[in-house]
Amino acid sequence: MTDKHFVEHIKLENFKCFDSLTVENLKRVNLLGGDNNVGKSAFLEALEVVAKTENPLSLIMALRDCINRRQAYNSQFSEFDVMTYEQDILQCNTNTISITLKIRSSTQISLSDTRNASEQSELDDNLFLEIAVNNNSDTTPYGRFTEIINRKGDSFARRTRLNENIDFIPSTSLDERKLSTIYGNIVDMGMMGDINTFLKEFDPRIEFLVIRPTERDSVFKVKLRDKHKPVLLSSMGGGLNRYIAIVCAIWKSKDGQLFIDEVENGIHYAKYEKLWEIIFKTSEQANYCQVFATTHSKECIEAFSRIAEEYDHEQIKYINFSRTVDNPDKIVATVLDSVGLENHFQLGLDVR
Repeated sequence: MTDKHFVEHIKLENFKCFDSLTVENLKRVNLLGGDNNVGKSAFLEALEVVAKTENPLSLIMALRDCINRRQAYNSQFSEFDVMTYEQDILQCNTNTISITLKIRSSTQISLSDTRNASEQSELDDNLFLEIAVNNNSDTTPYGRFTEIINRKGDSFARRTRLNENIDFIPSTSLDERKLSTIYGNIVDMGMMGDINTFLKEFDPRIEFLVIRPTERDSVFKVKLRDKHKPVLLSSMGGGLNRYIAIVCAIWKSKDGQLFIDEVENGIHYAKYEKLWEIIFKTSEQANYCQVFATTHSKECIEAFSRIAEEYDHEQIKYINFSRTVDNPDKIVATVLDSVGLENHFQLGLDVR
């Protein structure tokens, strides 16, 4: 069973490292593997942008969120780097949406000229974006777009709401303010007991999770079976933080999509099977939340394959990204079900 919000196939043109990429047969739970710098995270971001986009305004906001999360090291300036270098048109097409973004000039200035110019603001005045989302199109000055990317368009942001059942878990442990936001949705749904049950399955020592308010903020604490008082979540290591974030975000993203970068980070390899078991089970219970995750770990992929066979394996896929031998700049994706993945293991083929 699938749902109408599922991205079943996607075609990208000039999105970051992808000159052209088509991936088909995507399902409810999808694991992305491959070598370093082969486009796994970029593909995850493309899917996130697609999922959040309903019209030209929401496309700009989705791009802004994506860029600012990745360029968080620079709070003063974020660069628009989503298009493949020296290209001026980007396209994303799926079974749910068609997106085209073009950079145009009102003069004869080329896009490559703008990237080498010393007077960038002058050139920006001659550029504008043409945005088409399905049959809805709009045009905006390029300078205005870069202001929004750099968070100078706050009034624009306030009146443009993105889908709230779409979430992205980065490769690092979540800041507890972000974790509180995700957990707040669990409180609204009255599912605190369910989350505590999942935590006990992950670590039998855990009795329950609690938020402790402070004067300025709030912190997460965990009640352990052998402790009289709850201990700080931060004292438990990054793995538990990540596990809580993933489980809560699946429920927050019910009827939507969840994107998890480097799903195995901070989690011991002995817990990988339990992690996948709960992801498979919870994503189905949460009104078929569609999950996309990346990994660098062979052990994580093997655990994924083993547990997939015990669940609805027809709704579970592994996508391997690789560069072609004859053209190292060309990236291709191979989609495997759990049986095909197991055959790769038996043949001793590298699936990372």
